[in-house]
Amino acid sequence: MRCWQNLVVIVCLCAVCAGCGLSRLSLNFGEEKPAATVPNVPRERSVDPNRALALINEHRRSKGRSTLTHDPRLSAIARQTARELARRNTLRTEMHTSAGIARRLDDANYSAARAAENLGAGYPTLVLAVDGWKTSRGHNKNLLNRDMTHAGIGLALTDKGQYKSFWVLLLAEPDDAA
Repeated sequence: MRCWQNLVVIVCLCAVCAGCGLSRLSLNFGEEKPAATVPNVPRERSVDPNRALALINEHRRSKGRSTLTHDPRLSAIARQTARELARRNTLRTEMHTSAGIARRLDDANYSAARAAENLGAGYPTLVLAVDGWKTSRGHNKNLLNRDMTHAGIGLALTDKGQYKSFWVLLLAEPDDAA
C-alpha cells in the first residue's frame, strides 16, 4: 500500500511540474549538447548588472580567474545593442563582428585594448542566459578571458518573433592610455 502512495505522490508532482513548463526540459542522457528549449517561466523585465556580475564572477572565481568590474558605459552600449537586436529580431548581424564591436565602442567614446561580446536570445531569465553562456564553448571562453576586467550587460524585450528576450554581455579591458 505504501508503494502506491509514493507512486501517486510522484505522479502528482510530475503533473504539477508539467504545468510549470518543466516538462520541456530534456535530461540529455548521453547527449553532448544541451536541450534547445528553455523552461516556460515568466520573462525578467530588466537586468540588474550587479546581480549579473555576481553570477559571472562566481563562475570566474571557480575557474581561478579574477573578478570583473561593472562599467555603466559598457552596460549602456550593451542595452543599445540588445534593443537593436530585438528590433531586428535576430542575432545574426554585422554588429557582432570584431569591426562591429569596435565601431560601437568608438561611437560611445569607449577606448578598449580588448573587447568581447556574448549574445543570447530566448532566455527568459538572467540565470538561464548566464548558464547558456557557460555551457557554450565560445561564450564560456569570453566569460573566462583573463584579459577582460570590465563588463556591462543589456536586455531588450519584444513581443514579436520567437525569441522575445535579447541579452548582450560586453566585456572589455579599458585602454588606460586614453
